[in-house]
Amino acid sequence: MNIFINGEKFRVHENINLINILKDNNLNTKNIVIEINKVIITRDHWENMKINENDSIEIITAVGGG
Repeated sequence: MNIFINGEKFRVHENINLINILKDNNLNTKNIVIEINKVIITRDHWENMKINENDSIEIITAVGGG
């Protein structure tokens, strides 16, 4: 199935959840916010969030500084 992560097309297997996508792509889960189809997904829902065909996932990294 096809999904989009930060605008880039990816092919993933069906029945994948959000936490598996993060692990499969070796993404650091600290200081990030995730949005699926323009809806922010809270961290406590990552493991149970099923991904569907053509979902658009945005992963935003918080950066400190001044």
